[in-house]
Amino acid sequence: MQHQKVLDKANYNKEKVICTLHPLILNKTREKRMRLETQHTLPQQEHITTRKQGLLFVLSAPSGTGKDSVIKMIREQGANLHVVASVTTRALRPGESEGNPYFFISQAKFDEMVANDELLEYANVHGNWYGQPLEQVRQHLRQGQDVLLKIDVQGAATVRKKVPGAIFIFLVPGSVEELVERLTNRDTETDEERQRRLMDARFELAQKEYYDYVIENPQGKLHEAANCLLAIIKAEHCRTNPRYSQFCGII
Repeated sequence: MQHQKVLDKANYNKEKVICTLHPLILNKTREKRMRLETQHTLPQQEHITTRKQGLLFVLSAPSGTGKDSVIKMIREQGANLHVVASVTTRALRPGESEGNPYFFISQAKFDEMVANDELLEYANVHGNWYGQPLEQVRQHLRQGQDVLLKIDVQGAATVRKKVPGAIFIFLVPGSVEELVERLTNRDTETDEERQRRLMDARFELAQKEYYDYVIENPQGKLHEAANCLLAIIKAEHCRTNPRYSQFCGII
């Protein structure tokens, strides 16, 4: 009888210990499961935080709309982006210099760059050849810096095919009349060249629907246009999944 009491007491204590430890076992199980879930999500978090590639922006506009002025203003305001200096076969204009805003090369040199696949895109615009050096784009994107291509609608169409993820922005004047006035006042083209640019402008304006953003740059509103461009750049970086460019094997 005494022996049975000892056994009953032992069993009672055993059950008591099990009941006491049971919450601890559950807590340890929960902690282990949480660790496994955390380990499972860490690679994704690491991928997001360690990616350093910059974003590729494409800016197009008819001649005389103010592309260079808008770009100059956002850079003065601290925009950290590399503006690609295109190569061109056209003649140097007053106020321009080598690399600002273009590299001026011969037709033979341009043809050589095309043959060697050194240009991301190239097109004949207003009777002159323009191209975007691929190495400039590739180098700065890999370094984590945003890149801006200032190109016409033909070049933009080529980039759209070659570079999924590029962000396309179109700059428009306040009106066609305003554009005519700007081209006349800058006095950098002959009458024939000016008429050709105006004809091309009508075609170019019709292409804006293929762009992600449209910014209006009316006379006297340069600061507002620049702020819009800066806002677009910031918004693209705030996307849940930023549009990193994939160069179809180029990058």
